[in-house]
Amino acid sequence: MDIFEKQQRFEAIQKIIKVRWFNIAVIVSLGLVLKIQFSGWAPGFEYVKIGLLGVFAFGYNFIYWLFIRRSVDKISDRTLNIISLCQVVVDQIMYAMIFYFTGTVETIAFLLFYITILVASSLYKTRGIILAGLLAVILHDGILTAEYYRFIPHITAYPDTVWFGNPEMTRGKIIGFAFYMAVAVAFSVVLSNLIRNRELRLRQERDKVKEQSNFLMLQTQELSQTKDYLHEALTKSDKARMETEKTKQDLEKANFELSAKLKELEKYGQITIGREVRMAELKGKIKKLEDTVKNLQDQITNKE
Repeated sequence: MDIFEKQQRFEAIQKIIKVRWFNIAVIVSLGLVLKIQFSGWAPGFEYVKIGLLGVFAFGYNFIYWLFIRRSVDKISDRTLNIISLCQVVVDQIMYAMIFYFTGTVETIAFLLFYITILVASSLYKTRGIILAGLLAVILHDGILTAEYYRFIPHITAYPDTVWFGNPEMTRGKIIGFAFYMAVAVAFSVVLSNLIRNRELRLRQERDKVKEQSNFLMLQTQELSQTKDYLHEALTKSDKARMETEKTKQDLEKANFELSAKLKELEKYGQITIGREVRMAELKGKIKKLEDTVKNLQDQITNKE
């Protein structure tokens, strides 16, 4: 049993228990009203039986109520299956007791068995519904047959009734109940399978949507990672561009400074070269003057 089916069955049991409170109250109240109407208000064992049946029904439904107060995660599959089985079997036993105490052939309490088929259709699959219907037929027809053949005493619930002991009435009740129960079981099986097939399709659609959601989530994560990579790359690119711009600016500044120094060197070179040329000219003139002076001295010396 997967978690989805387990949760569905647990929720179905919760709703059945809530409805059973109302069902028990209606049955007990109706039993008291009918008993007072046909027999009058006179304290006796008949009212004690109605009270005991009410206490019994309220008691086991209270146990169910305590059970569903637990979390579904803390309930094993086996325990849940047992509780699901009790939802039908125990009710059918209680309805069989009501059917017996209200006079069997003189009562319409057999209609209560059909409620158990509705409960079974919400909890069981095809085999479980069929078995629930079979148990209802065994209990109902078994009590009628046992009473007819005097295996158990007949309880006359309503005065002036002559149906008990009539073979045709008993046979009609037995066959009619079995037939209508078969119809109810067939209808419940079809309805249960229809609902389960819809639930299966919904589960498949849910799983499909979940897979798509996981796929989209994975793609979103990949896109987020790609975005982070791109952001990191762009950050590095911006940083590299800024460093390049800074390097370019440094180069331009260095080129400007170098150009300025080159201009200064060229100016200095021009000045230095011009000075050396002039010094060379001056040296030549000085040498000429020295030669002239020396010649004049020689001439003066020769004249003396």
